[in-house]
Amino acid sequence: MDLHQRGVIFNLNDINIKIVKKVISIKKICMISKPSPTLGRSPLHGAGGGLFGHYNESNYISEVQKKLDSIGCEWVIVADDTEGDIEKIIAQGTMLIVCAPGLRFQFYSNGFDKKRIIYLSAMEYASDNASPLIKKLNEIGNQK
Repeated sequence: MDLHQRGVIFNLNDINIKIVKKVISIKKICMISKPSPTLGRSPLHGAGGGLFGHYNESNYISEVQKKLDSIGCEWVIVADDTEGDIEKIIAQGTMLIVCAPGLRFQFYSNGFDKKRIIYLSAMEYASDNASPLIKKLNEIGNQK
C-alpha cells in the first residue's frame, strides 16, 4: 500500500516552506570566549578552554541550550568561530552575544547593539548559570 492509497499526500513545497519558516524563526546567540583580534594579543590566549583552564565554553553552551530547549525558546547558542571578529559575527546574523568572564574590556563590539551583549561573571560561567541569558531574552521578547 503506497502513501496515496493511505490518504497521505505530501506537498513538498508546503513542507519546504514550513522548514524555511522554522529555520528563519530560530534566533542565534553567539558565545565568545576569546578576545577580539588586536595587535600584541598572544595567539595562545584562550587555547585549550578559553580564559580559564578548567572551564570550557562547550560545557556552558550545552547547559544553556538544554535550558533554552526546556522552556521552549526558539533560540540556539553556538560557539564563536570567528575569534571575536565583530564584523563576521554580525554577518552571521547573530542577535545576541554572550561573553565569557574577562572580555568586558577585550571584546570590540563596534556596530553591534550593546544592549544585546551579556558579560558573564566568573561564577555564572563556572556554574553554567543561564539566568542572565534568560533574563535578557525576556527583555528582548517584551520589546517587540
